[in-house]
Amino acid sequence: MKIPRGDLMTKLSVEETAYRAIIDMVVSRDFLPGSAVPESLVAEKLNISRTPARSALKRLVSDGLLEYKINKGCFVPCLTKKDLDSLTNFRQVIEPACAAEAANKYTPEFKPQMDALLLEEEDCIKNNGIDLHIINEKIHGLVIEISGNDYYARPIRQSMWRYQLYLFFFHNFYSDYQKRIAELKNLKKEYKSPIQHLLLFKAIATHDAESASNIMKEHISGVYKYLTRKEW
Repeated sequence: MKIPRGDLMTKLSVEETAYRAIIDMVVSRDFLPGSAVPESLVAEKLNISRTPARSALKRLVSDGLLEYKINKGCFVPCLTKKDLDSLTNFRQVIEPACAAEAANKYTPEFKPQMDALLLEEEDCIKNNGIDLHIINEKIHGLVIEISGNDYYARPIRQSMWRYQLYLFFFHNFYSDYQKRIAELKNLKKEYKSPIQHLLLFKAIATHDAESASNIMKEHISGVYKYLTRKEW
């Protein structure tokens, strides 16, 4: 993928496009767990200067998708069962609390966004599922926004993106798209997130903090069980 250059292309838009392009490269397995993601290679692949490539990589490190090693650069993290267990335990504490706070602070102005995201997720699954990680990011981000508590933003984003890595590499959900399309009926049965997201938004919209918290716990637990069916 190459990012087109032009007078109207701002520095910010180049960095944002590079950010998404690097995620796509990780999803596509251009960079495997434990492998380096060189700034120079990213700049070359995307046909951009090293400055926006560096900024995008720093952002991905901040978000938890990549790791930075002193004097070595950025790397895709090595993934282990122990790390997944720790990550799951952390998410089970912080995200249900965020969901409960969102339920307590919900106002009707958020309903159009909630409805739009649910439709976007449904359409994505009907088509090919390639962008589910982006929609998932938006949904969890909206829960943070509704909570009105910015302190949730960074830790949830970091843990969520690290979880996405496990989906990228330890399950074929984001790969072999044609096969997944052919198995769409099975995909709908296996992939429980849409109904869980729907129930979560309903609980938040009705100010049911306890249900919102429990649904979030179940959502995280379900993904963990889904992942740990694979051999390590």
